[in-house]
Amino acid sequence: MENLGLFQILLLFCLFVSARIVSVSCLNSDGLTLLSLRKHLDKVPPELTSTWKTNASEATPCNWFGIICDDSKKVTSLNFTGSGVSGQLGPEIGQLKSLEILDMSSNNFSGIIPSSLGNCSSLVYIDLSENSFSGKVPDTLGSLKSLADLYLYSNSLTGELPKSLFRIPVLNYLHVEHNNLTGLIPQNVGEAKELLHLRLFDNQFTGTIPESIGNCSKLEILYLHKNKLVGSLPASLNLLESLTDLFVANNSLRGTVQFGSTKCRNLVTLDLSYNEFEGGVPPELGNCSSLDALVIVSGNLSGTIPSSLGMLKNLTILNLSENRLSGSIPAELGNCSSLNLLKLNDNQLVGGIPSALGKLRKLESLELFENRFSGEIPIEIWKIQSLTQLLVYRNNLTGKLPEEITKLKNLKIVTLFNNSFYGVIPPNLGLNSNLEIIDFIGNNLTGEIPRNLCHGKMLTVFNLGSNRLHGKIPASVSQCKTLSRFILRENNLSGFLPKFSKNQDLSFLDLNSNSFEGPIPRSLGSCRNLTTINLSRNKLTRNIPRELENLQNLSHLNLGSNLLNGTVPSKFSNWKELTTLVLSGNRFSGFVPPDRHS
Repeated sequence: MENLGLFQILLLFCLFVSARIVSVSCLNSDGLTLLSLRKHLDKVPPELTSTWKTNASEATPCNWFGIICDDSKKVTSLNFTGSGVSGQLGPEIGQLKSLEILDMSSNNFSGIIPSSLGNCSSLVYIDLSENSFSGKVPDTLGSLKSLADLYLYSNSLTGELPKSLFRIPVLNYLHVEHNNLTGLIPQNVGEAKELLHLRLFDNQFTGTIPESIGNCSKLEILYLHKNKLVGSLPASLNLLESLTDLFVANNSLRGTVQFGSTKCRNLVTLDLSYNEFEGGVPPELGNCSSLDALVIVSGNLSGTIPSSLGMLKNLTILNLSENRLSGSIPAELGNCSSLNLLKLNDNQLVGGIPSALGKLRKLESLELFENRFSGEIPIEIWKIQSLTQLLVYRNNLTGKLPEEITKLKNLKIVTLFNNSFYGVIPPNLGLNSNLEIIDFIGNNLTGEIPRNLCHGKMLTVFNLGSNRLHGKIPASVSQCKTLSRFILRENNLSGFLPKFSKNQDLSFLDLNSNSFEGPIPRSLGSCRNLTTINLSRNKLTRNIPRELENLQNLSHLNLGSNLLNGTVPSKFSNWKELTTLVLSGNRFSGFVPPDRHS
């Protein structure tokens, strides 16, 4: 009987194992391959766990999560995009011979891209972007003759880009940006006749841009910025009639910029910034009639701004800042009727600002600072109603501020410091706009401080120092709760210092070298984020208010050369954060800490 019981147990076990074998053997080869791939995954979504398993009633994986099959029940699409999957892509992937679409993007895959992927001869689309794949781009991918889209960006791939990729006859999109790829851009890039987008930026490619790239006749987007490329821009770029976007910024390119043939009429964006070019802005760029943005910041350009740029009617951004450009602004730029941003700052430009710029009715930001412009700002510019920013500091400009400035309803930032403007600041400035930054330091402005500068309750920087202003500080300004910097130093202002409202943003206060009198306002103690207070060289009296001890972030305190008296709060001498303390030139009694400077 005991032997019979053992026999029955063995029989049941055999039947169970047989059933399992039948169950597994029902699954087709692609299904078995997927189960093998599953073993390489560490974390998967519940949808995958619940469907990727053997089932006696299903012979194919066609109803599994992320799977699409063709009519013959072969897997044609494997898509895990954004599913929170982690682990590795196993070499078994090469067994899916009918696979056309592989999308593993935006997950947490790691490890290498298996070279066996090159065996999936039906692949049309590969997206492994935004993972943590490492190692080299497999050379075997070049054998995928039907591949049109290859997205490997935002990984940790290293090594050189295989030449074989550019022999794929139907390749349209190659995106490998945001990796650690090195070496040369393959010289045979021009073999990719069907290439539309080539995005190699933010890697460590070296060497020159291959001349053969001019053979990619259908190329629309070329992103090569943020690499270590040298040499000059290849002249063959002028052959690319379909090119819409060319970015080569942040490299070490040299030579003259020879770009802008009659074939560039589809070009929309050109960025050549942060290189080491020689010579000037090519006049031929005026041929690029569709150009929307021309950006060459810190490109070491010299010479004059070509008047031919005035032919660019669709241009919205012209940024030639931080170069060595000389001469004057060509009046023809006033014909760029779509212009929204004009940045010519940090050059060696001279002469007057042309009144023709007043024709730019869509202009929002005019940035001409750090040049050698002279004369007055034309009244036509003060009438551009779309203007939000006017930055012309550190020039040799002069003239009065016209009443028209008060009618610019979109105006937010005006920086005129270190020029020779004179006359009164129009009293209604700020009444019709939401001013954020006013910086008029270092001019010859007179009259009183306008009362409406903080009318829009958005003013953060209020700098009117080093002028010849007189009168009192308007209460409406001192109680502006959005201020972070407040500078009125070196004027002829007088009267009592006003009450300051509780302000968590105010960090810098400099009212030195005026004729303020009376006590230091106790309300300053409520501006807890103040780091600098300079009230020196005034006529302030009475004692230092104890409320200033609340200013735990204070690092610079200068109350020197006033008429202050009483005792100095003991906390000041022990305050470690206080790197600058100047109390000399007053009438204090008792112990007075010696001046100290950072």
